[in-house]
Order: sequence, then C-alpha cells, then structure tokens
Amino acid sequence: MVCHDTTGKYKKVLTSAGMSAKDINLKTIAENVGHTSRASCGACHFYGGEGDGIKHGDISSALLNPDRSCDIHMGEYDFTCVECHKSENHKIYGRSSSVPVTEGVVSCSDCHSDTPHNLSETFDYHLNEHCKTIDCNTCHTPLYAKCKPTKIWGDWSKAGDKKRKPKKDKYEQPDYNPKKGELKWEKSVKPSYAWFNGYMNRIFIGDKVNINREIINITSPVGSVKDPNSKITPFKIMKGVQAVDAENKYFLIPHLCAKDKNDTTAYWKNFDWDKSFTEGMKTAGLDYSGQYKWVETWMYWRIAHEVMPADSALSCVDCHQSLKNEKTCNKCHKNQEGIDFKKIANKGIDFEYMEAAGRDVGELKDKTDYINFKSLGYEGDPIIYGGRFKKLPLKE
Repeated sequence: MVCHDTTGKYKKVLTSAGMSAKDINLKTIAENVGHTSRASCGACHFYGGEGDGIKHGDISSALLNPDRSCDIHMGEYDFTCVECHKSENHKIYGRSSSVPVTEGVVSCSDCHSDTPHNLSETFDYHLNEHCKTIDCNTCHTPLYAKCKPTKIWGDWSKAGDKKRKPKKDKYEQPDYNPKKGELKWEKSVKPSYAWFNGYMNRIFIGDKVNINREIINITSPVGSVKDPNSKITPFKIMKGVQAVDAENKYFLIPHLCAKDKNDTTAYWKNFDWDKSFTEGMKTAGLDYSGQYKWVETWMYWRIAHEVMPADSALSCVDCHQSLKNEKTCNKCHKNQEGIDFKKIANKGIDFEYMEAAGRDVGELKDKTDYINFKSLGYEGDPIIYGGRFKKLPLKE
C-alpha cells in the first residue's frame, strides 16, 4: 500500500513494525492504488531518521519538485525513482551502502555506458579514462544536501536534558534534541572521498569491537589505491556518539519508543539509559552487562543522487593543482589553433555563482585538490607524480 498509494493518506505506526495506522480507510487506499512515484518512494526514503533529509544527504523532499541544479534527472527530465531503480518480481534494484546487496546494484553505466563522454571535445578522451578510476558521482555530484540540510553529527550521550532549550543554527535546524542529544547540520556539503570496489565492511548486531579505538566505523568502504577494481567514490560520513557494552564489547541496542502507556523502559518516555539498554538487549537476545561506554562512530553512506548538470561537474582545475596556472593541458598537448586549453581546464562548477545564488559554498571558491589526492594514497597531483599504475613524464 505504501508503495502504490496515490492519495497520500496511507501512514504507518512507528511502534507496530510497519503496520498501517488504525485511523485510515484501507478500502479507500486500495481503490486508489497506482504506479509508484517520487512521492510514494519518498514517503519512506526522504524521512529516514525521523526527519526530512536527515540520513542520506542526497535524498530529501526537495526531490519531489527539484530544479535542474538540484538533480538533473528529476529536475529537467522528470525521472521517477523506478527509471533507475528497476524491479523484478517486486525486488527493487539499488541499495544503500549500509546494507548488503539482495536485489541488485544500480549503476550510472546501466544507461550511460562505461565511456559516457561522447568524444565531441578534445578532452573527452581523458574523461572516459577517468571513468576507470573515478565514480561518476565524484565529478557529477560535487556537493550533496544542496537543497535541504542534512544531519552530520548526533551525540546520544548528551540526550535526556529536558531543561535544555535547543538553539537554531543558520539553517534553522536545532542543535539539540532531548531524545537524541547534540546535533550538527550542514548544507551544500563537499563529500568525503574514499576508494570503493563495491564492497563494504559492516558491523552487525553482536559483533565484537575494539571499544578503546578513537573512532569505530560501523560501515566503511572496501578499496585501495592499489586495487584496480576500486574507484574514487563520494560519501557522506554520518558521525556520532553511541553506546557499547563495556564488558561484552559490542554495540548496545536501546529500547527507544514506548509500546504503550504502561511501558516503563522506553528511553524516549523515561530517559533512563540503563532500563532502555536492558529491554533492548533482551529483545535482541544478547547479554547486557549493566556497564556501558560512549564511543565515537562513523558510518559511510555513498552519494548517488542530486546529480548536477554536466556543465556543473568538477572542472579539471578543481582537482588538479598543476593546471591552475597559465599552462594547463598544453603541459602535454601542443597548442592548437581554435582550442583554448585554459577554458577547457576551467570548464565546470562555478562556486562563485553558486554562492551568489544562495548556496553555502564560500569556502570552496578557488579551491583545488578538491578530492585530496594524498589522502587517497597518491604522492600528489597525478598529472605531476603519475597515476596508480603508470608514471607520467612531468616530474622533474
């Protein structure tokens, strides 16, 4: 029903495992089923984490009616979700990087091929070569949460202070929620970049972790600069503070939402972590030692939506510092009449224009080395120091 409702009236109950609310007329809903839409898919996916755009920074209600700069597929070509997320026997292709593959993977190359640049310009050959090493969204989604802010930090250890008054940040988002602790938000965010070969490391319920580590990755991409199957891929890293069992050394599962008025263990009702963990771990079938510790966690979520128009992709200069000066492509190529190499190298996203249009991108103006080559295992700009598996003759 939730997928095929066209009335917008279907709703589920938070505490009843996804069952429908009792006050809706299921007969009316059933008589008005139809094809899925951005609205029906978004009824769940836009609002994960109890709010609009909170979890996946590239998916929010802004995609109901986006402009082309927010998402080119939906804003200019009026794509619905199922044009990319095909289904077979109700198994819908596509997945978050935080859950395992069960239905199938959606890739840009499903429609655009592995060599999508059409060789109509001098540098398209190089762009197609980049496709062997760089995920499409690295260049074509240089920012996420462009249209609505997303949560990037949540400190559960600070929850429970019902006297603390939340303050609004510059995006009109609260810095505190007694149910969830201290919060931080960002908008028009530069992604974090990592090598990714399609696999993810994940911590499952009951998995032992090193509780003394400075940061525990709940999910993290598998990949390496030395792995030919890995590509540089953009991620949102959701950071926060969560509880682990200090003796059993695994993550604790709290019981948050009250089942009914007699529920005395739900944290959001009584704000007692010990009771919440006792009930949550009992339901999960795991021991709770009664001792807990707060640890910082990171969770990597791959950026796959909010694709910008081709003329707003990252420019050569945004990444390659060596092309910043007067000589650009003509470091290697001979000057040719009618070809402006400097114009080609600078063709792409205009952060100055975006700032003037209201995007919060002031710190990105005139930035180069956008994806931070050294953090990805390069010695420096590959144009100077060479790529992963070959050297260019430019280093002095």
